[in-house]
Amino acid sequence: GENIPGITDNNLPQDLQLWRTYDLCHSLPLQRDAGVCGDAGVCGRTPDTQKEDDTFSQAVGGELTPAESGRMSESTPCEPRCWGAIIRQVACALVVSSTMLHVGLVMGWPAVLPELQADNTTAFNLTDNDVKWLVSSTGLAGMAGNLCAGTLMETLGPRRLLTVLLLPATVFWLLQAFTPSLAMIYVGRLGGSMLASIITTITCPLLAELLEPDYRGLLCSLPELMVSAGLLLGYLQAHQLSWQVATAVSAVPLLPLCLLTLAVPESPFWLVRRGRIQEAERSLRKIRGSTRYRQKDELPQIRRSIQEHPQTTVKDQVKQLWAAHHLKPVGLLVAVFTLRELGGQYAVFSYTIYLFQYAGLHLDAFTCTILVGVARLVATGVSAIFLDRIGRRPLLITTSVGCAVSAAIGGVFLLVDIQGSSWILLAAVLVFVLSYGLGVGPIPWVLLGELLPTPVRSIGASITTFFFALMLFLVGFVFPELARLAGTGGSLLVFAAFNSIMAAVVWIFLPETGGCSLHQLQGMFSITPPVRPLLDVTTITDSQEETPSLDQPS
Repeated sequence: GENIPGITDNNLPQDLQLWRTYDLCHSLPLQRDAGVCGDAGVCGRTPDTQKEDDTFSQAVGGELTPAESGRMSESTPCEPRCWGAIIRQVACALVVSSTMLHVGLVMGWPAVLPELQADNTTAFNLTDNDVKWLVSSTGLAGMAGNLCAGTLMETLGPRRLLTVLLLPATVFWLLQAFTPSLAMIYVGRLGGSMLASIITTITCPLLAELLEPDYRGLLCSLPELMVSAGLLLGYLQAHQLSWQVATAVSAVPLLPLCLLTLAVPESPFWLVRRGRIQEAERSLRKIRGSTRYRQKDELPQIRRSIQEHPQTTVKDQVKQLWAAHHLKPVGLLVAVFTLRELGGQYAVFSYTIYLFQYAGLHLDAFTCTILVGVARLVATGVSAIFLDRIGRRPLLITTSVGCAVSAAIGGVFLLVDIQGSSWILLAAVLVFVLSYGLGVGPIPWVLLGELLPTPVRSIGASITTFFFALMLFLVGFVFPELARLAGTGGSLLVFAAFNSIMAAVVWIFLPETGGCSLHQLQGMFSITPPVRPLLDVTTITDSQEETPSLDQPS
């Protein structure tokens, strides 16, 4: 406008102003090393620049679809990075995920049962039938806990409920450790298992609502990593300590974690559902920081996603659940968790010592058990690092096949009963555990936080974890009888079949969720299928190919 008489920057036509704004914004040199959270961020683009780019794209080409927006955000390396926001999210994720240590300790506690059976100093006698009920009671109590988990989450808020649960969990561990009777062991086991199931229901959805998509895959793997750490800790305690001391030590980390959770902000999604908008804004500012909060502008998206399907009570969520685009992801998650548990993971991790004893392994059962715990912990850590790079879907399919193949090989060698081949069972179990830790273990929990639509998140998580707990009970209760009737080899073949079915279900029905915001993920199971890149190219019409000229109104 400088060289045209009568026209200045102030009276340029709107379209030319947009072109000039776009040219000025992108003619600035990129400041790749400008710092972490300054005016220009890592790449030299400010929030105002991003806003101008959005205005320009709307004027000349219309708004981007969610699929296009996701692809643009993945392919454009110009997102400002704020290390303060990253550190806050990592800290919150570590605190929330560490509560899952209780879940791992609950799963690993049966490792003390052989010593408890052999202990003649107690006033009670622990039979094989008691062992079966104590192991399977985790699932039985979990079903009861999950029936009320959704209501409690919506009433108290997920973060506050997490804090409240850790105190009674400490009491139940101490009750089991210093019990005068077998009945009190059952009470402590049932109470601790019920709280573990509610904690499991809370953790991943809460993390998904607190974390940004770029870090969600890595940080949402932390709960499963903590379960693995708790499991290994339970095995080591059973190996090194008396059963009373091992049980009492399990209560030690819970009280400090209870205090640390007080520093974690409440879910902004829950606060918006309750109409507490200012508190939701403070929650986002606390975990993102003021600069990152202004850049991301998440609160309007959260409000839109909830206003599209307004609900505040569990009754409202039940009504929303029957919508096809809500029922499909919940049904898929139920199928994945059901097949995952029927694949035998609970039997392998809770009956580890008995499994090796049943198989007649000529190695120390406790040593093999610790190897299993170490393998799971290492594999889960590797999964957390590579999950976002590889993707949820391919990793889950590959590891499901790995579990199926390893279980089948171990089962066949046990049935054939080749002399001197006991090490093959150990190798097969370790490959099963590694495959489980790499994908089958952590990924379903990541999907639980990602796939559940916001309007039915609490009730959907309760339903999914209810079926998870039901399968825990069935597998824990039936496995000893299955091993007695079909042998350990036959049991492993059954587990291999269910892992194969899970791989097929994931292959057919599961979309890739990595890198998508929760708002984008809600549209994946809508009646109208989401736009995919190949569909954009092959179905584009002549009218869509034409780019609006600057003379045409936008």
